[in-house]
Amino acid sequence: MLIILGVLVLFEDSLERQLHSISQNQVDSNAWKVAQLIEETDPAKTQEFIKEAENLKYRTALFRNGRVVGGADDEHMEDLAEFFQSEEYHDGQTEVFTFLNATIVGKYFANEEIYIAEVHSADWGGKALSLNSAFYMFLGVVFLAGIAAIAVLLLLASFFTRRMNRVVMEPLEQLVEGAEWIKSGNLKENIRYQGEAEFEHVCETFNEMQHTILEDQRQREKTEKARTDMITGISHDLRTPLTSIRGYIKGVLDGVADTEEKRKRYLETAYESTEEMNQLLRKLFDFSRMESGQMPFHMIKADLAEYAASYVAQKEVTADPRKLKFHFHKKEELIAEVRFDIEQVRRILDNLLENSMKYAMVEPVEIDITVAETESEIKLEWKDNGNGVPEEKLGRIFERFYRCDESRQKKGSGVGLYVTDYIMKQHGGSAKAENEDGLKIILTFPKGENDMTAGE
Repeated sequence: MLIILGVLVLFEDSLERQLHSISQNQVDSNAWKVAQLIEETDPAKTQEFIKEAENLKYRTALFRNGRVVGGADDEHMEDLAEFFQSEEYHDGQTEVFTFLNATIVGKYFANEEIYIAEVHSADWGGKALSLNSAFYMFLGVVFLAGIAAIAVLLLLASFFTRRMNRVVMEPLEQLVEGAEWIKSGNLKENIRYQGEAEFEHVCETFNEMQHTILEDQRQREKTEKARTDMITGISHDLRTPLTSIRGYIKGVLDGVADTEEKRKRYLETAYESTEEMNQLLRKLFDFSRMESGQMPFHMIKADLAEYAASYVAQKEVTADPRKLKFHFHKKEELIAEVRFDIEQVRRILDNLLENSMKYAMVEPVEIDITVAETESEIKLEWKDNGNGVPEEKLGRIFERFYRCDESRQKKGSGVGLYVTDYIMKQHGGSAKAENEDGLKIILTFPKGENDMTAGE
């Protein structure tokens, strides 16, 4: 607006002349008659000429050196005098032109140094004045329009500033408040914001993060409690064989076992207790290596069915048939070649056997081992003839430190099946449990190459 006003003021005179030029009327129709009269006029007979010109509605003025020296001498003629002062005169030449919205017929007489001008104007200078008024009115309108535009812009800026303050600052303040809640340990309060979709998404993401932190905190508390319970339980489980070992060895030393047969029985019982302790400590050691990522895997390609059959044969040699029986099943033509770690798979089978012996609650415990294949997998099914697991607990038996026997009437650490699940995942497979006239554990091995090849 300032640039426009500056240009208008700077070029006011030029613009005014242009406006005047645009607004000029056509030459009066009687101008050529008056021109003929001036052409024939003798300066000595001007009075007769003036009368004839007045009949044609022309006024006569005599100019010399930019001044009116005869005829009409009002202010409008004085304005014309300034024009004729700046013009170059052509001696004896009659001129017809328009100026200031008037038709002018003039002639210069060099001998007398006088310019005779006949001027016809119905409204002398009126249009010039109106143009001047219109020009300044235009400037005023531009100025007022600029002021109004600035006022509108300021109002809009104020409106949008308040709106942006509400749209942006409100969710930001709620996010800051939410961060303060987290800092103070309060993870249950959610941010409640409704407004712009983008900020709603940010607040919802913040709430989800808070829920994740809360869930992780609960899980850590739960895990810590389970870890504490495990340590307490293992301490209790270790105390029993230690007490047994101590008692039977002391019985041998004190001479309570006074026969060779008694001493042998005492020592065998103590040895069995040391084996029980060794199993507990081995599980703790395996769990520690697994948690630290230091459990080694050495994968080889072998027939899983043959390995399982060999495992069953070894166990049957030492097992009491009154307490444990095995049944092994596979199709004769099946070649169940997969990549697996022999030591880790043995650890899985030992954990499953121990689990069945403790919780089947029948005698003898009968173990059915079946090796089968699908298009892309080899499955090893381990099934006992026990009472199974309550359905509400079936989905949790592979969790860390979880024990179905919450009363701890049976010895156990709660990590055996967790280790089993971990080892199967490292083989690229899975472990699943279901009830089928007892507890069935389904181990699935992929036929293709798995990820554990680095240890070969």
